[in-house]
Amino acid sequence: MNNRGFLCHTVDMKFARLLLKINLGRYVLAVLWLTGLTIFSGQRIAHGDQEESFAAEVIHGERLFLETRFAQRFYRFLQKSGNVNKTIDVGDPVLNKTVRFFGLPPYQIPFTDGPFKSQSFNCRSCHLVDEHVIQKELGMRTYVDFASRSPVPHREDDLLVTTRNSPTLVGIAAPRENFVLHVDGEFSSLQQVIIDTLTGRNLGWLPGEYEIAIDHICRILREDNGRGALAAEFGGHSYAEIFSGRKNTRQPVSKSYLIAENKRIDVDKSSCEQVVELSATLINQYIRDLRFAQDETILSPYDIFLQVNGLPLKPNYEETAQQYSRRILHLIESKEKNNLLKFIDNNPNTDDGGFRFHDQEFVFGEQQLAGMKLFFKQQDDSTQGVGNCIACHPAPEFTDFGLHNIGVTQIEYEAIHGAGSFNRLPIPNVAQREMQAEQLLPATHLHPTRQGLFRRPAAEYNSMFTDLGVWNIYLNKDYPLPQKALKNLICSQPELCATEDQALERSIARFKTPTLRNLGHSAPYMHNGQISDLHAVLGFYLAASNSSRNMLLRNADEELSKVHITAVDIQPLVSFLISLYEDYH
Repeated sequence: MNNRGFLCHTVDMKFARLLLKINLGRYVLAVLWLTGLTIFSGQRIAHGDQEESFAAEVIHGERLFLETRFAQRFYRFLQKSGNVNKTIDVGDPVLNKTVRFFGLPPYQIPFTDGPFKSQSFNCRSCHLVDEHVIQKELGMRTYVDFASRSPVPHREDDLLVTTRNSPTLVGIAAPRENFVLHVDGEFSSLQQVIIDTLTGRNLGWLPGEYEIAIDHICRILREDNGRGALAAEFGGHSYAEIFSGRKNTRQPVSKSYLIAENKRIDVDKSSCEQVVELSATLINQYIRDLRFAQDETILSPYDIFLQVNGLPLKPNYEETAQQYSRRILHLIESKEKNNLLKFIDNNPNTDDGGFRFHDQEFVFGEQQLAGMKLFFKQQDDSTQGVGNCIACHPAPEFTDFGLHNIGVTQIEYEAIHGAGSFNRLPIPNVAQREMQAEQLLPATHLHPTRQGLFRRPAAEYNSMFTDLGVWNIYLNKDYPLPQKALKNLICSQPELCATEDQALERSIARFKTPTLRNLGHSAPYMHNGQISDLHAVLGFYLAASNSSRNMLLRNADEELSKVHITAVDIQPLVSFLISLYEDYH
C-alpha cells in the first residue's frame, strides 16, 4: 500500500466522484429554479469548465498536501545534493513510527511503522486518513493522528511535540460568522493556516526562517520534473505544468488536471510568494472538499434517523443552529408522544447493514434517543438530566465554532501542581503582558525569540508552563487579522468587556469548540489530547460542571454550570455520540 492508502484508488475515480457530486448539486438547483424556489448558499455554484477546474484543483491540492519535500529536513538534504528530484538519503527518524496515545505515562509511544518512514514531514504526517485502516487497533481517521500531541522534527529549540492535539480537518472550513481557526483562534483564514504550516514548526522550520522556507518551497515547485512516485499518482505532471496549464511540449495539460485559467501562473516569471500562495490555494480547495454528512451514502445513524422520520437535516434560512436544535427536539418529542417515531437498526448503504470502518452496530434506537434528549435538553425548572450540550455543540455541525473554557487547562495544571494552584497562578493584564512579552507570548516570525511560557503543556519542572489558549492571541499585535472575530466571540456580552483588561481576562484558557461528528476516528480528545474515550469525556463534564457551580474553575464558561448530568446519564449520551459516526472515507 502506498502513502495514500486506498483513500481513492485512482485520480480519475476521484475526479469522477467530484463531478458527480457537483452535477447533483446543479440538478437540485435546476429543479428549484423550475419550481420558482430560491436557495441561498455561502458557496459558489460551479458550472461547466468551473466544475472540472474545481475537481482538478482538489486533486492537485491533495498531492501538495502529501508533498514531503517542503520540509526543513529536505532543505538540508538539498544543500548537499543540489537536486530537488532526488530521494532524501536519510528520512526524519521521528516518522519511523506512528505514535499512539495510551492514557498512562508516558501517554504516547511509538506503536507501528509510520506511513512516511524514511521521508520528511508533510501535512499528512499529523492529519492521517486510511494509512492504518487495516490495523484494528488504529483504523480510519478523519485527518487527525493518534497522538495526544503530535511529534515534530527535532530542532535547536528542543521541542519534541506540538503544544496541542492535532485537530480534525473534516468540516474545518464550514462557513460561519467570526471565522477563526486553530484551537486558540490564531488564524482568520484557511489560506493563512496552510502557509503558516508549510513554513512553520510542524515541517521543521523555526520562527525567523520564514523567508528561507518560502524560497525553498518555491524551488521545489519550480524545479520538480513530475517524474517522482507522488507525481505519478496524480497524472505525472510537474508543478510548473500544473500551475501554468501547459506541458513542456507547450501542449495544454489534459482537462482532467487543468486548474482555472485565472489561477494559472508561470512559476519562473512569478515571485516566490505568488508560487507558494498558489500552492496553498490548491491545498485550500482540497481541505474545503473534506466535509461531514455531505454524501448521502455515508450518513450517520443519527442523520438517517432524521431522514426516515421526515425531520430536517439542516436549519432553515436565517434559523440559528441553536434554534434548529431546539426545534428538532420539539419535533421528536411530538412524534414520540404520538408513537410515530421510526428507529434505525441497519445501514441502508452497505450490503451487510453495518458500518464499513467502525466496529459498533449501525443503530439509532431507544438508548440513542434517550442520549439525544439529554444532549439537546437545556436548563429548565429541573436540575436533573440536563446536558445543555447544544449550547456549544448545536446540530447539524455539532459545534458553535465558539471559544469556551471548560477547565481542561486547569485540570492538567493542577494534576501536577496541586488543587487550587491554577487559581493562584499570576496572569498579567494587557500592560503587564506587553512588558513580559518576550517571556510569555509565543514566538512568531516578527518575534522569533519569544518563549511562550503560557502556550506550553504544564510541566513539573516549571510552574509557569501552562496553556492559556486564546489569551496568547487576543490583543497580541503579532496577530492582527483574527482580532475582530476574537473580540466578538469573547465579548458576546459587551458589558463584561468594558476594558481591554476585562476582555483579556475572559480569554484565559478558552479554546475553540470541536465538532462531535465521527469522534470514533479522532481520539484522543480535548485540546491537549488527554482523554482517551467518550465515557471519560462525559465523566470529565460531570466533574467540571460541579466544579464550576462551586466556583472552583478559573474563568469557567457560563454554560458549563448549566450541565446537570449524573453517572446514569453517561451511557445514553455516549450512545448518542456514537450515533454521529460516519463511514468517512
